[in-house]
Amino acid sequence: MRGPRRVHRAKLSDQIADDLRHWIARERLKPGDRLPNEKALIQHYGCAKGTLREALKGLEVQGLVKMQTGPNGGAEIQLVSIEAAMQQLRSYLHFQVLDFEQIYVVRRTLEVALAESVVGRLTEDQFTRLETNIHECIEARYRGDRTTGRRLEIEFHDILCESSNNPLLAFMCRFLNGLLRDLVEFRSDCYDEHEAFGQHNVGSHRELVAAFRAKDRRAVSRIMREHMCCAESFMKRLDAAFRSDLLSAG
Repeated sequence: MRGPRRVHRAKLSDQIADDLRHWIARERLKPGDRLPNEKALIQHYGCAKGTLREALKGLEVQGLVKMQTGPNGGAEIQLVSIEAAMQQLRSYLHFQVLDFEQIYVVRRTLEVALAESVVGRLTEDQFTRLETNIHECIEARYRGDRTTGRRLEIEFHDILCESSNNPLLAFMCRFLNGLLRDLVEFRSDCYDEHEAFGQHNVGSHRELVAAFRAKDRRAVSRIMREHMCCAESFMKRLDAAFRSDLLSAG
């Protein structure tokens, strides 16, 4: 005879951590605000000190709080860093089957949307940095430094993310950029293809800067769309592949 199904309950520390997350959201706490002290939280939850500390440690690992020591110590709300959030996503994707074609299915749409979102929002300092980036890409090509060149080409797109007024769009673009910067390996060493890829990126980036300066939204959209399609084509011809270890990269 089959017995009753076993019910798996969440650990008390996980339940407390979850409740504290809801409390932080409900009370609209901001970075620098403090949670109640340890004694008050233990009394509120009716738990052991070790259980509460385990719950707070879980929130700290997530980057949501930072434990301060001393007489006025306790859990201080932190702004979750983009690096911490990206590492969580990389940890998830490490156990998935991922290839660069899947990246470009998403990137073709998001990069165009990002470019459109920053038209008229780029500062003069950012224009200077974009132009400097292009110059450094050209210098890297002349030196034959492909690794630096590829990294700089991605950084161009990271600069665009800074001006987006859509934090979710900017985050997703930064995340995809990080995967391409840190994890892609080119299994083809064809000099002509690598050189053509570099020339294409420099040319597209120059056209984008000109269109951004002219605040020409239609041109920006068209150039970025063509840029993404051509970049994907070059990745195929250069037999690009992701490294298997997403956990240690970044």
